[in-house]
Amino acid sequence: MKASHTILALACFFTAACSPQEDDLCDYKCDCEGCSDREYGDCLNRYDDRYADADRRDCVDRYDDLLACEDDTWSCDGDKWSTSCKYEREALDRCID
Repeated sequence: MKASHTILALACFFTAACSPQEDDLCDYKCDCEGCSDREYGDCLNRYDDRYADADRRDCVDRYDDLLACEDDTWSCDGDKWSTSCKYEREALDRCID
């Protein structure tokens, strides 16, 4: 991981809800896709925003289910990162909406 990614991860850790699991998922995604520093920060921010939405709606369990699924199923095919978490993502989206 680039040093600047480490700085962004630390900033997320100290100022937001990101956990090491979100950091790891963004690392995996960016290692696969070749993210810029901005794209890495955007990845962390998406997780932070999604966590905040889940927390407001009392959906943190579904958020945690999605993270666990992404951690268990992620794959990198060439430069395309993907997961097999449609069910968990939809369950979280339904809970948040």
